[in-house]
This record gives sequence, structure tokens and C-alpha cells, in this order.
Amino acid sequence: MVPPTRTEKWLRPVLLAAAVLGIAYSSPFPFFWDTIQLGSKHAHHYYQTGFAQLLLPDAIDSGHPPFFGMYLAAAWMLFGKSLAVSHWAMLPFVLAIAGLLFPVGRYFAGDWGWIFPLLALALPPLSGQLVLVSPDVVLAFGFLLGLFGVLYQKGWALALGALLLAAISTRGMMTVVILFLFDLYLRFSMHTQAAKKPLAYLYGALKALPPYLPSGLLALVFLLYHYLEKGWVGYHAGSEWAPSFARVGFSGLLKNGLVLGWRLADYGMVFSWLLLGLVIWRKPATFRHPKVKSALWLAGISLVLLTPTFLLYSGLQQHRYLLPLLLAALLLTFTAITQSSWDQIWKVRLFALLFTGLITGHFWAYPDHIAQSWDTTLAHVPYYRLKSRMISYLDKQGIPLETVGTAFPEIGPQYLKDLSGRTAGFSPKNLSKQHYILYSNVMNDFSDGELERLQEEWTVVKQLESGSVKLILFGKL
Repeated sequence: MVPPTRTEKWLRPVLLAAAVLGIAYSSPFPFFWDTIQLGSKHAHHYYQTGFAQLLLPDAIDSGHPPFFGMYLAAAWMLFGKSLAVSHWAMLPFVLAIAGLLFPVGRYFAGDWGWIFPLLALALPPLSGQLVLVSPDVVLAFGFLLGLFGVLYQKGWALALGALLLAAISTRGMMTVVILFLFDLYLRFSMHTQAAKKPLAYLYGALKALPPYLPSGLLALVFLLYHYLEKGWVGYHAGSEWAPSFARVGFSGLLKNGLVLGWRLADYGMVFSWLLLGLVIWRKPATFRHPKVKSALWLAGISLVLLTPTFLLYSGLQQHRYLLPLLLAALLLTFTAITQSSWDQIWKVRLFALLFTGLITGHFWAYPDHIAQSWDTTLAHVPYYRLKSRMISYLDKQGIPLETVGTAFPEIGPQYLKDLSGRTAGFSPKNLSKQHYILYSNVMNDFSDGELERLQEEWTVVKQLESGSVKLILFGKL
């Protein structure tokens, strides 16, 4: 193992301290987007029932293992049910992510390894999740811990990382397969020519299996138990997210392919791909380096395993679904630059450009008619303050929240988002019956036609803006 450099020794505690400050800053943030379902609703069920049963009711069962909701519920029982407790419960995972990025970067780039944590933490899909109470934070930790175990042959780290991945979601289970295949690549790439025989490969595969067995057993037992108890896996026809699992035709496949390209380049990642292309163009010999080959295999395996559901179904195109792939792609660009023959000054310039490009991703905002993943960028942060101000305005005006129509993620009781105990909440929008409509550009479920009607037929009663976020109360009086 390459020892930490002097830069890493002072940068690591700085980033760990920044992680603590980040949790402190985000501790008042309500549950947002999918974390309302995967965090708050699941945790409320176990908190209120006292863990009376393992499986969730169908109305809130997303088909994933429910252990993240159980973890939050346990934290509430021990320390009290609050947003602060929920966010601080994420601290171990956030700290571990920040810490693991260093040895991962060091494996691929030696003394340049300290740069990878800066790049990864600047990546909007990761840092946007880190301020949320999100199971994808645990997924990112499990992936990095498992990757650390594979790279440094630490069986305990690999077994624990894989177990966490299998316990967090079905995507986590697929990520375990990514780690296993990458592990096989590393093992087989070290074989001599004489050892490259079928029996040697079989022996290598069997030798790699033990750390993965606990996670495989957990995944198998959960999915089998879930199917035997409920008769379905993943989703059921009556679930509110069932339309997301509708299979697409050829035209839909092409559209999703274009969206995949967009997602992989979005929020500043385009800089990573451009710099990777620059290395391919100017320094093609770089890709003969063993570390670059390894990073390329990790990114390639992630691409092959994480994109089929993205391409084949109609509503599974969020950035966070690709988080391991985005991290692997960024790692590939990072490794290619460090292992190229450019001198130190040029490498510093390229990394400065890449870091700046990723930071700009947090300021990317699209027109209202284009949906975007607000939970994977820090650009959504002003939304919490604007929403609080809008609710205060509605309360002062005596307008009940139930009379105001809106869209995801604001439909439903407020207590599921802010843990305030307030059961009142906004209603699903109906422009033909309601007198007030609450719109924000963080809501993707307003159709183009509805946005046009709001602009043409409704009056702006109250408008709040901050950064890239806007919140508008429309009235039809």
C-alpha cells in the first residue's frame, strides 16, 4: 500500500471536519424527493408499530430491503424523532465516504491520490445526496467500502460493504455483482500466461466468493421471503410507482439512450468526459497502463450492469440510480490523467479544470419545461427556506394547505417531510377544481399544458425565488 502523502495527511481531517459541518448545516433540511418515501415513510411505519413486522405495507413498499427505514426508526427511538437526529444518523456514512475516497484514489494514482476525494465530493450527484437523509448515501459508502476491500484485498471490508449494499436496495444488490466481476478481473489479470487455464479461472472465482456469500444469502432470503409473503418482487400493479416499470418500445429505448448520455454528462460530468477524450486523443498509450485498464474495467462493468433497467423501463432515469457508474467514470478520468505522460503543471491544470467544471454543475438549471433531478445537486438547497416562507404566508392568509393543489414532492402531510407533527398538507393538483396551485421548478410533474394554463389563466399571488429555485402560488379567483 502506498503511504499517505503530506498533503493527504492534512487534507483528510479538513474534509472530515467539513463533513461534520455539512451535517450540522443540513440538519434542519426536511425530507426531500424520494427520501420522503424511502426514509421518512418507512421509518414512521417501524417507529409507530415498534418493529412489529419485517415487511412494509404495500402502500409504501418499494420492493427494497427495509433496513434503512429500520435504522432511522431505531435512531428516533434512541435519540428522539427530529430532523436533526435523522441527519446526524447519516454522519458515520458521510465520514466513511470522505475517508475511503483517499485510499481508493491512492491505489490508482499514488501520490496524486488526494485529488480524487476533492473531485468525488464536488460531483453533484454525490454531494447533492450527502445533504439528504438518503439510502443512496449508504449505497455510496457500501460501494466504496467494498471497492476498498477489493483493491487492498481486505476481506472484512469487502464482506461488510457487500452486506450493506444488499441490505439497502435492489440496486445495491446489483452493485455487489459489479464488485464481484471487478474482483474477478483483478484476480485474472494477475495470472501468468501459463496459469490462464479454465481450471485456474474456476479456482480463482471460487476463491473470490467467500466475502460475497453473506450479502448473496441476505439478498436471496429477503427476495424469496418477500415473494412468498406478498407474491411480488420489485413492484406490484397497484403501487403508485408501477408506471415507472412500464416497458418501453424501440422508440422509448432510443429516447432513454439519449437520456442516459445526458445523465452521464449532466451537472458538470461533461468536463470529465471531455478530458478523458483529450487523454485518448493526445496520450493514447496511457490506456496500456494497468491502473487505467483497471479503472476502465470498473467503469465498463458498472455501465453494463446499471443501465439495462435505465434503458428498458419508462421511469427509472434518475441520476442517483447511476451513482456507482458516475463515480467509476470520474475515477477513470482521474486515473487516466495521473498516469499520462503530461508533466505535473499540465496535470494540475487539467484537474483544476475538472474540479471547476464539477462545481459549476451545482449551478446548472434547466427551463421549466425540462425535468431535472433536483435531489442530485446542491442547487435545491434554497427550496427548504422558500417552502417554509410560503407555508407561513398561507397560514397568515388563512388558506388551508389542503385547499392548495401541487405536485410531487409536496403532496401529503407535512409531518412526513419536516417531522413537525402537522398532519395538514397540500393536495394533488387539479386546475379545474382548485382555487390555489403551488408550483416550483423542483416539481417535474407539471405538464407543459398545465404550465401554459397557469401562465395564461391564473394570477400570481405570491412568488419567492432564491438561486435557481422558484416557488409560485397561483390563484384563480
